[in-house]
Amino acid sequence: MAGSLAARGVQYIFGLPGGEIVAFIDASRRAGIRFLLTGHEASAAWMAQVVGQITGVPGVCASTLGPGATNLVTGVANAWLDRAPLLAVTAQIPGAAMETMTHQRVPLDRLFDPITKGSFAVGSGNTAALIEQTMDLAAAPRPGPVHISLASDLAVQECREQPRQATIELPINAAPDLAPIIARLQAASRPLVLIGLGATPSIASALRAFIDKLQAPFLVTPKAKGIVSEDHPQFAGVASGMAIDREIVEIIKNADLIFGIGFDPVECDKTWFADVEVVSIDSASMREGRYRPIEAIGDLSDLLACLNPAPKPWTVNLPRDGIACCDVGSHKLVMGQFWRSYEPGTFFMSNGLSGMGFGVPAAIAAQLCYPQKHVIAIVGDGGMLMMLHDLLMIRELGLPILIVVLSDRSLSLIRVSEERRGFPAYGVDFNSPDFAAIAHAFGITGRRATSIAEVKTAAEQAITNRAPFVLDVPIDYREYYDLV
Repeated sequence: MAGSLAARGVQYIFGLPGGEIVAFIDASRRAGIRFLLTGHEASAAWMAQVVGQITGVPGVCASTLGPGATNLVTGVANAWLDRAPLLAVTAQIPGAAMETMTHQRVPLDRLFDPITKGSFAVGSGNTAALIEQTMDLAAAPRPGPVHISLASDLAVQECREQPRQATIELPINAAPDLAPIIARLQAASRPLVLIGLGATPSIASALRAFIDKLQAPFLVTPKAKGIVSEDHPQFAGVASGMAIDREIVEIIKNADLIFGIGFDPVECDKTWFADVEVVSIDSASMREGRYRPIEAIGDLSDLLACLNPAPKPWTVNLPRDGIACCDVGSHKLVMGQFWRSYEPGTFFMSNGLSGMGFGVPAAIAAQLCYPQKHVIAIVGDGGMLMMLHDLLMIRELGLPILIVVLSDRSLSLIRVSEERRGFPAYGVDFNSPDFAAIAHAFGITGRRATSIAEVKTAAEQAITNRAPFVLDVPIDYREYYDLV
């Protein structure tokens, strides 16, 4: 297993070990793969997810059986709904004891099957072939997580050649038919381009050329931020579920045709996409429920090259390679709408699952993949409290990440929801600690800023010094009321 993963370019395995998984971890060490100890299995899965998104090689996380595996579930589900390539390896009870031993026995195949592209067990065939096929499956459109369970008795046995594992079927698409899409695009007078998470950085130049030729406005979803620079004159905003969402949906409804490029409804917290006319080019079909777009499925660069649209302009009032990783909370809606991204692969957030705690692990993974780039994590105080343990890894690896903690002493997004429904604020407020002091306790520079000028000065210091930095910024949660 370890040799096959190393041959595929896997450099890191993130996880929290138990006795039942240490054979695999040691094999990975001997294969030249670095195991990075996390404080929680969810962090391991989130780190692996972002490594997979950045490199294109499925990120790998590992855990022991029982509670280690169940702790992975949130991170794996996040990768499932964020369409991220990931391989999750968990230990399992020895095969000979499975029927009798109930201690820590969990049916892992049934646990992971609904939130992965497949759950497989080592031992039923050629192990190297199994790794190759599961890595291919994780990376195939739409990318997503795959789970492998490794029984602890099998892990220490000699690998013997066996009949090859039955081939895992990968999706095969029929030849794309662009004629209906071209006809609808020609007939439209006010088309709007909607770019989603299926538009990967590899198609950025083809996408820019298409938008320049069409001259129609375009929206991006949060996970596609930066695929086309947001200072482009046709950039119309971010859809959906971010700040000023009502206005963005109005722009969408004012179009007479939505042209989706890699658009995936998983990012939408409302169902407006099922109520407008959509044509779509994509690497995988997104049809589900009432959402029935006209689709052409294939390689997006090839499909874009086959389109030669006439200009369709209409009026819409509307350091560049640094990486921003946004956590979940009220600030996510504002960041998703107003943070300007200028390059593909420079903005990361949990949006399909919207899991609090994503921001800091994502920043760690981004900095590992891009050691020379500036990386910033924007988190709320609630999310930061969940992931304080990751400061230990940041210090030990010397990762020059700037963490901005927006301290409003509340789960403000839930607080706003309570108040709008006529409920009193309850169960959402807390006393935030001094995050700057906590940073110092971990051996990291920390500062508490109480003005815009102080924030600017501290951020410039962090960027210049290229060292880990935690910036604690007290804010008033009421500032969000008109934005979320």
